[in-house]
Amino acid sequence: MIYDALRDMGILEERTTETAEVISLMTRAERDLATGKLLQDKDEEWAFAAAYQAMSRSARALIMSEGFRPKGGRSRDMQKTIVTATGVILGDQYKSLINKFDRMRRKYQNFMEEAGRVISRYEAGQAIRDAEEFLALVNGRIREKYSQMSLLNDVTQSASR
Repeated sequence: MIYDALRDMGILEERTTETAEVISLMTRAERDLATGKLLQDKDEEWAFAAAYQAMSRSARALIMSEGFRPKGGRSRDMQKTIVTATGVILGDQYKSLINKFDRMRRKYQNFMEEAGRVISRYEAGQAIRDAEEFLALVNGRIREKYSQMSLLNDVTQSASR
């Protein structure tokens, strides 16, 4: 059972699911993705960063919807924890997508810390496509698990203020 695996890893703690917080994270993730699309032809690095943020926020929403939250502060390790926990929750059939998410995490962190790193237009476009796939997967998974979260159907409308 995934819950046992997550507990055994010691990187998450149990927490009551707060629907409003999950919806808020998914709404913000959709806005991040929309921002990435807008920036794609203007600034590849920030388009990539926005796509990564969309994946990270939606992954946190998934973790919270499962009744957990990452342990610790907002450090570099927290992002690794989010990727690892999301991989456990989604399972091996999504290993390729989780590997892309992890590579994006490393590239995003390098971009934020080192000014010399360059992200190509192709990488930015691929990051946006991967983020679209990931958000759709997470959104579907959350809606499947919690019928009251059908409010997520309205996320894209509220994201495009």
